[in-house]
Order: sequence, then structure tokens, then C-alpha cells
Amino acid sequence: PEFLSLVFGGVAGYLLKFYLDRWNAAEERAFTDKREHYRNLLLCLKSLREGKSEHTDLLWFEYSFLWLHAPDSVIKSANTLLTKIKEGSVKAEELAPFVGELLLQIRRDMGFSKTSLLQTDFKGKLG
Repeated sequence: PEFLSLVFGGVAGYLLKFYLDRWNAAEERAFTDKREHYRNLLLCLKSLREGKSEHTDLLWFEYSFLWLHAPDSVIKSANTLLTKIKEGSVKAEELAPFVGELLLQIRRDMGFSKTSLLQTDFKGKLG
């Protein structure tokens, strides 16, 4: 009986570790995939702002990805930024707070939920 308990415990432990390792690997792949999609989205938005159209299809693919995998806050920020970019009359420096808001929401989604940054802390530009 003790031997069977040890064998059963060992097998159960192995199966639990196997399952947890697979789950962790899947989570890591999903995180890496999401990060790559966010990066592509930002590159496409930069191209759109610069008036280049070679990444338009990729932009809409990445935007669709948001609807499947990103939280509402990221989608709403992306929508606001896209609207501003499409207006065309907005200067690059005027886009900074909108880009900052999108990046802030992406940061929160990627695990920095307690960030103290504000959208106005972003000092870069899009295009």
C-alpha cells in the first residue's frame, strides 16, 4: 500500500508538472504573440501617418487582432488615434497624447497595470 501511494503520488506529481509546464509555455507564447502584434500595429500606424499605403492591409489585420485579443481600453485608444490620423490636418506633435494613451493601455495589458505614467508623459512621435 505504501509503495502504491508513492507511485501514485509520483505519477500525479509528474502529470501536474507536465500540465503546468505546458500551460506556462502556452501563456508565454501568447504574451510574445500579443507583443509582436502590438509592435506591428504601431509600425503600421506610423506608415499611415507618413502617408504610406504599403502597410494598409497589415494595419487592418493588426486592428482586427485587437478586437479578438486586446481589452476594450486598447481598442478604444486605437480607435481615437486612427480617427485623429485620418483627419490628416493633425500635426505629428499633436498626436503624442493619443499615441501616449494607446501605449499606456498596451502597457497595462502587457502587465504594467500599476503604472504611474500618464498619456502626456509620452514625448515621442508617430511619424
